[in-house]
Amino acid sequence: MTGIYRLVRIPDVVSLANSLLGFGSILMAFQERFSISVVLIILAAVADGLDGFLARRTGTGPLGLDLDSLADLVSFGVAPAVLAWTAFGSWIWALGGVYLICGILRLARFNVTASGEAFFQGIPITAAGTILALSVLLDGLFLTTLLIVVLSALMISSVTYPKFRDLKYLPFAFLAVLAVLICWLVGDGNLWAVVAFLVLLGYMISPVVITLCRRMER
Repeated sequence: MTGIYRLVRIPDVVSLANSLLGFGSILMAFQERFSISVVLIILAAVADGLDGFLARRTGTGPLGLDLDSLADLVSFGVAPAVLAWTAFGSWIWALGGVYLICGILRLARFNVTASGEAFFQGIPITAAGTILALSVLLDGLFLTTLLIVVLSALMISSVTYPKFRDLKYLPFAFLAVLAVLICWLVGDGNLWAVVAFLVLLGYMISPVVITLCRRMER
């Protein structure tokens, strides 16, 4: 039998790093080190983007798609739900369970329908998990609760979301990352988290913006 290590490719190693970052986020959440927990989820999102980039450049192995989804489930499904519950407690655990189920369904649908289309069907779990995590740093139970419900619905919806790797969106992504970095370096407190949250919130409502822009062009 072929050793499992023979099936692992470079993108798969990055996917495994993604899962470890998600696991670290969960541990930090239980220790109430919420800022570190959120940062680890953001780093997991970077790793998720990197493994996709490497897979497109070097090719993917037989484990690639499944490893990527399993890692995403840990980092953007379980970790944000645990973070929200440890931060606010109470009945958040129930909504977190709904969020997790919707995330599982979103990933399962992607695995059986993945193609070369320019759009995602339903908001990607990476974006959903990062938005939810950032909302915790804004210290608003109502905001986090609302987002859990909205993001859960969007993940299993048929709403189409643009893929960041589309070249026409790269300048916007670059400017957004630059703005967050500047706020992190020179800003006070959680200003960087506010800016990052607003950027991703813009992505969450981007289908509405794109639809309106198309109607205005007609």
